[in-house]
Amino acid sequence: MTIPAEPGAPDAAKEIEGDVVGILGNGVLLDSHKQTWSYDSCNGHSDTKGQYHYHIPPLCLLEEMGVEFADSGSSWWINANGTAVRDYDSMASQFSETGSPSPIVGRALDGYPIYALYDEGGDLQRSAEYGGTVDECNGKLDSAGNYGYYITADPPFAPSCLKGKDIGYFTYHTTNIRCPATGISNTILTQKPPTSVPTSVPTSVPTSVPTSVPTSVPTFVSGASSEYPSWNFLVFVAAAGAAVLLF
Repeated sequence: MTIPAEPGAPDAAKEIEGDVVGILGNGVLLDSHKQTWSYDSCNGHSDTKGQYHYHIPPLCLLEEMGVEFADSGSSWWINANGTAVRDYDSMASQFSETGSPSPIVGRALDGYPIYALYDEGGDLQRSAEYGGTVDECNGKLDSAGNYGYYITADPPFAPSCLKGKDIGYFTYHTTNIRCPATGISNTILTQKPPTSVPTSVPTSVPTSVPTSVPTSVPTFVSGASSEYPSWNFLVFVAAAGAAVLLF
């Protein structure tokens, strides 16, 4: 996946190609294709290519990042009888109208940050179709004039278009390796402390030291202001095994 490091000012809305909106902080894709309303306990699912992704507010990720979520948990999109999808116009009622400002939870393919559910003022974000303040791409400017997208409490939930001047791209590779039908077993080992300590120490030390030091330090791209609690997006995506290049 490639993502522009400096998205600049928002441009005209552009259609999303290939359904991928961007990538979230745990390395999972955010997609925009038509809803299938079949989700797991973290509000995600896999497509026909075997790629796990989100469309709707993802319970596990948002709770881990400190974003307030619906009291009904992962079933917030299911009606009270548990028999059908909840009416679209009542979905937002499952969430508190106010909450803590969302940290950056991901990056879109055009480089803009993705937030979830609550803006900098702590207000629940509704889609434009349901009276929200976001635009047709589920994005808006903050008080500092910075543009960002929101995962909203109403359909379409994820951005349905992108406003960046330059759009990155996403590619993937397939494999013939299949997970076993019975699942995968994990073996967890607990390392015991040593019963004894070393009785000797090294008798030699390095005879030379480096003659130069780095002249610069890495810089990280972050769209969050100091008022937002935020994870370091690049570090967490790398930890999840996803490769993201900023250009």
